[in-house]
Amino acid sequence: MHRAEIKIKSRFAETIFHALRQEEAPSAKINCRMEGDAVIFKIETESISNLRAALNSFIKWIDMVERVAEKVEEL
Repeated sequence: MHRAEIKIKSRFAETIFHALRQEEAPSAKINCRMEGDAVIFKIETESISNLRAALNSFIKWIDMVERVAEKVEEL
């Protein structure tokens, strides 16, 4: 079993949590939770290539949610 954890401290952590908590990745078990001002994603997969793919997806989604939240805040 391969595992990784992404911990994001951001003023938009709650927004990231609510936007991505239901997301899934093929061949991966995803656990998402809030811890104070941080959102934590735990990802478990059977292969390292599936772990890499899931990490890439979640990192890109996190970045996208944060950029959209910043733009909305500017309005």
